[in-house]
Amino acid sequence: MSDASQQRRVRAKLKELIERASSAAEANLHRGIKPYPSGFAVRANGSKFAFEPQNIEGNDAVVALIRTLFLQHNVVCYVLTLGAVSEGKQYVLFSAEDESGPMVVGHREIITQPAPHLGPLEIIESNFAEGRFVGLLPRQAAAMQ
Repeated sequence: MSDASQQRRVRAKLKELIERASSAAEANLHRGIKPYPSGFAVRANGSKFAFEPQNIEGNDAVVALIRTLFLQHNVVCYVLTLGAVSEGKQYVLFSAEDESGPMVVGHREIITQPAPHLGPLEIIESNFAEGRFVGLLPRQAAAMQ
């Protein structure tokens, strides 16, 4: 399989993870449950698990916890759901990465009127990503040091 074909396949898988996380966030919001933070990860052996980094003070502590969790469970792919505020608007952010390197991100605006719901999912395709919540997989973290 060519590198370009492999990259397209991995990006499609990451988009699917984001779409599933987006649906879960919408369902949680409708049930009155805060839709973030949460995550879903895939281990090297193909088994999957969900996680919720709750009640942790500070983003650095959350990143450390997630990196440790991923290392302990030999995670090769994940989607992370977080909250953010930008220009006075609230968003649910989705960040998905694979061990082969690709990253796909998306977001949905939290709309509070007339009843809380999420706006449409916007997937952002880019070959560049930076920030605290990028490179959380063990192999990527080692490569970034």
